Amino acid sequence: MQTMNTRYLLRYLPNAITLTAMCLGLTALRLSYIREDLKLSLLLLLIAAICDGIDGKIARKLNVQSPVGAQLDSLADFLNFCVTPALIIYEWHLKDLYFFGWTATLIFLTGGAYRLARFNVMHTGGAENISSHFFVGVPTPAGALLSFLPMVLMLEGYIQDQSAIFTACYMSCVAGLMVSYIKTPSTKFIHFKRDKIILILTVIAILALLIFIAPLTMYLITIISYIAVIAIFYVYDDVYHKNKRS
Repeated sequence: MQTMNTRYLLRYLPNAITLTAMCLGLTALRLSYIREDLKLSLLLLLIAAICDGIDGKIARKLNVQSPVGAQLDSLADFLNFCVTPALIIYEWHLKDLYFFGWTATLIFLTGGAYRLARFNVMHTGGAENISSHFFVGVPTPAGALLSFLPMVLMLEGYIQDQSAIFTACYMSCVAGLMVSYIKTPSTKFIHFKRDKIILILTVIAILALLIFIAPLTMYLITIISYIAVIAIFYVYDDVYHKNKRS
């Protein structure tokens, strides 16, 4: 009986993680408006990004993938990594631009929505030869984290307050990266054994604690590491294809 109950609970674990991520993203949006607490909002989004990175892996390892889970994950991604960052940054720095600020916000939102729609089509039989080693374009969680870079650099005092026009252009560029066909590294090819799920969750909890202690520092480490990995991946992929053609 205990084994059956455990299996029943594990069946819904991935969806529970996805819903938790969604709640974190919406709470981040609320805090940014009501308390104007940008640091706490970013902390919650970082934890939501971690949840987004593990829910699918856990579902595959437990063999409990479902169409509902896939749709739920896509909706959570749109809310957490498109709507939430776009509205936070609009309220923080773009609203004084009025039409142009809102246009940049819409560009980011629609770019993220298109990126998610394209991903769903490419991974449900709409495209062939899609490798698990890379994404096509910057994924929405990474796009969301990239979108906060000017804000975090200003909060930490690394740069002076930038003009809202710069932020609007930067947001539009991030949207362009999301809908582009640039290959970016994927973690889906990283596999872990089923009996290591507890260990993985423990590591995630430790990372979440570090994010809670120093959210902006952890954010900058994450972004710098991601940009470096993209650069290395791009060079490697370019060299690989040149050698293959020759």
